[in-house]
Amino acid sequence: MDTERLMSILRNPKKFRKNVAQKKQEQARAENAPVQHLVFIVLGGVCALLLVTLLFIFVARKRADNVAASLDPSVLKGLAVDADFNPNAGLQYVQISEGQDRNVNVRELGTTLPVISRFNYRTLPTQRYKIIGEAPYALTINIASNISDPDLLRYLFNQQSVADGFLSRPDVAPLLADPAALAALAADQDKLNAFFSDETIQKVLASPDLINALSGSRLFAHLLISKSVKYYRDRPAEAAKLINASPALRALKQNAAVRKAVTKNTYLKDIAATLLK
Repeated sequence: MDTERLMSILRNPKKFRKNVAQKKQEQARAENAPVQHLVFIVLGGVCALLLVTLLFIFVARKRADNVAASLDPSVLKGLAVDADFNPNAGLQYVQISEGQDRNVNVRELGTTLPVISRFNYRTLPTQRYKIIGEAPYALTINIASNISDPDLLRYLFNQQSVADGFLSRPDVAPLLADPAALAALAADQDKLNAFFSDETIQKVLASPDLINALSGSRLFAHLLISKSVKYYRDRPAEAAKLINASPALRALKQNAAVRKAVTKNTYLKDIAATLLK
């Protein structure tokens, strides 16, 4: 330290201490500036994350409150399910959530089967729709699970993969390929009685909306253009003879919704008078 600076300090020591303290404060501020910037960045990030989280919560809540509104009206119309309706008492469900698979455990098969719902009908893969068509019990379970939702069942039966799976079943394909096999089934009263006494089938036959949805579907059209059914469509008198010989099939002619479906169907309306006579 030079002599002049030393004399200045001795003449005014208070000013010297003040200058030293000021320099220390400036140095501290310079050292703390990065820390302060970091704090501001962290606080800003937390605020941004909070806003994004609140936004997602708000959107998710709107989606939950407007599930029916989120469905494409050009695909499904008037979807409605009774809040108190529970057609599957006693069945074990797993993975029931929006946007995911919904499955029903079938003890007879030792596995689970996919079930369509208003929440998963868009996200269900094509292969799962095919399983619904080809697996034993699958169509019946899907109908039972959505018995109060004809629009959703119409959507299900209009899926080509469902039709492909059902038509390829080993217990279905031979019937559709051989008119004699179909005639044998029509004559098997035990099988027909077991089919028509099923609770789910009875509910379908009691619902004009369900009959209309299923009889006008793509799957039903595939059945009507199969080799066996076409044989009898071309020979309505033979078809009527088979129907009238079977008490179970003859009873169908008394169902007003069935009669209406036959007269409206593109493939059956021209021979409806003969079939329903």
